[in-house]
Amino acid sequence: MKIKNDIVFLVLMLFFLVSIVSFSHQKNMVRVVDEIKISFTHFPRFLDTILVNKLLTQNFRGKSVQLKDSLDLNMLEKQLNQIAEIQNAEVFVLPKGQVSVSIRERIPTLKINSIPSFYADASGAIFPFIKVDNNQLPIFKTDTIDASIINVAILIERLKKDTFMKSELKTLYLDDASYHLKLKSYPFEIIFGNENALNEKIEKLKVFCAFQNIQDSLINYQKINLTYSNQVVATTL
Repeated sequence: MKIKNDIVFLVLMLFFLVSIVSFSHQKNMVRVVDEIKISFTHFPRFLDTILVNKLLTQNFRGKSVQLKDSLDLNMLEKQLNQIAEIQNAEVFVLPKGQVSVSIRERIPTLKINSIPSFYADASGAIFPFIKVDNNQLPIFKTDTIDASIINVAILIERLKKDTFMKSELKTLYLDDASYHLKLKSYPFEIIFGNENALNEKIEKLKVFCAFQNIQDSLINYQKINLTYSNQVVATTL
């Protein structure tokens, strides 16, 4: 009889232990992911941890209870990378089981002066315009957002490699495949043409601006044309 009681006791204890382990496992499985560690590769301009956490939490709520063990990290990365301001997002699980998100924001190269306004980065990807203090970006004037934004972004990145152009470029627009520029410190419009002979055009412009700084006779020109080889054509019209 004692042996029988011992067997029953052992069976009950085993059942109890299995129940505890099973309950703990199920509780962990259905744990909602409410807190996520969010970090930015650079100081964020347009997003913050509160906003990103809110967006992720809304996605979790929309899918009812999110099972942590079955959390699809690729799905989360895909959702984050659909946010226009994000260039790249990586989601992974830390050794302690925390979910961590690393975000690289897009860095604006230019402001697109359309209705509504947008930013574009160096790859031509566009995202909503939000006014940021001390943001002296070149402005591209256009009525439509099309594939030309990529070429404009590439051109601006090339122009910015020159120190003078990086500090002076103010606005540009396209007219029959010809770029027209304006500078911050000079009143004339610049007919720049296409992207060909870029360095030659920049040097001609810099020489003309240097002469204007010391020659009063050059201050009345309203347009200068850099598309001619080895010369600058200036007009008062």
